[in-house]
Amino acid sequence: MCNCMDDLLILHQFGLWGGRPYKAPMIKSVVRLPLTPGWIKVNTDGVVMGSPGVGGCGGIFRNCKAFVKGFFAIPLGLVFTVEAELLAALLTIKFAWKYGCHRIWLESHFSYVVQLLSSRSEMVP
Repeated sequence: MCNCMDDLLILHQFGLWGGRPYKAPMIKSVVRLPLTPGWIKVNTDGVVMGSPGVGGCGGIFRNCKAFVKGFFAIPLGLVFTVEAELLAALLTIKFAWKYGCHRIWLESHFSYVVQLLSSRSEMVP
């Protein structure tokens, strides 16, 4: 799907949106500051089909100039969503330390993982 008028017409033919007009998502402006040299930014994600279901997780590592430095994708078998998201974060930290990246900026859209790791990172000297 490329979010064009043709796609909208096809969806209407299948009766999606119950005849209501399409409501565009809210668009927010986000300003991102570049990382300081020496830091690695990692975006992680865990996905599960079902609850529990077959899942997987992955992450992508980028340097301060946004160049990809590495990535991983791992099948997890039967898991819950929270497990997949937590495993993605934990594996990210494990791989970062294994390859000498001790300053990482980890991004996850799963708020529980963010809260859990934020509270733990404040304890580290």
